Amino acid sequence: MKKTVILFPFLLLATFFVFQDCHKNEEKSNTFIQNNVNTNTITIMPLGDSRVEGVASNSVSYRYDLWKNLVSNQWNIDYVGTQNDHTTYPLLLGKSFDPDHEGIGGFESKDVLENIPDVIEALGTPDVVLLGIGGNDLIREIPVEQVIENINQIIDVLQNSNANITIFLERIAPGKSNVMTPASTIVYNSFIENLATVALEQTNDSSKVILVDMSSHWTDAYMADSLHYNELGAKEIADRYFEAILENLEK
Repeated sequence: MKKTVILFPFLLLATFFVFQDCHKNEEKSNTFIQNNVNTNTITIMPLGDSRVEGVASNSVSYRYDLWKNLVSNQWNIDYVGTQNDHTTYPLLLGKSFDPDHEGIGGFESKDVLENIPDVIEALGTPDVVLLGIGGNDLIREIPVEQVIENINQIIDVLQNSNANITIFLERIAPGKSNVMTPASTIVYNSFIENLATVALEQTNDSSKVILVDMSSHWTDAYMADSLHYNELGAKEIADRYFEAILENLEK
C-alpha cells in the first residue's frame, strides 16, 4: 500500500501532462505556431499585389511553380496567408497545392503596411516572407521616397514580430515595353536601385533581407498583359525565388 500511495500522485501528474501535451498538439494542428521547433516545416508568406495573387483571367502567379520547385526538391514548406487560391492545380508527388497567400490585387505599399498587423494577429509571423510590391505605387505616381519608406516600415513590422524572419525582397519586374515610357523607366529604375539600400540597411544579425532581382533580363515574352505574368513569366519569377532560397535557407 505504501508504494501505491507514493506512486499515485505521480501517475496523476503524468496523466495531466499527457493530457496537456495532447491538447497542445491539437492546438498546433489548427493554429499557426511561429518558429515551431518540433518540425522542420518552413512557413512562407507570399506577400504583395496582383502579381502575387494572379487575379486576372489571363495572368498567373509564381506561387504554384515555386511550390513545385520546393516540393520536388524535398523542401517541407507551408504557404501561409489570409487569402486562398481557388484555382485547381495538378497534384505533385501525391500532394495538393498549398493555396494560402497574402497577395491582393490593387494593393499599394501603404495597403500592405496597413494590413500586415491584422494578418500577423490572425496567423502569427511566418519564417519567410516573399515581398513583391511597388508596381501599383509607380503606376499611380506615388513618390519613390514614400514607397521606400512604406517598404521599410513593412519590414520593421515583420522583424519586430519575428526577430529571426527572412525576407526576400523583389526588385520587381518592369511592365511590358508598351507601358514603359522614358519617364516611367526613370522612376522605375530609381525605385529598384533604392531597394538595394533597403536590403542592406534592414539586414541585421538575426534577420536577413535578401534582394531578388526580377528586373534584369526581363522580356515582353514573360508578360500576359501590360503588367502581369504569363505562364513563362511566372515560372521565371519562381525559378529566381527558388535559386535565392537555395542560397540563403536551410531545409
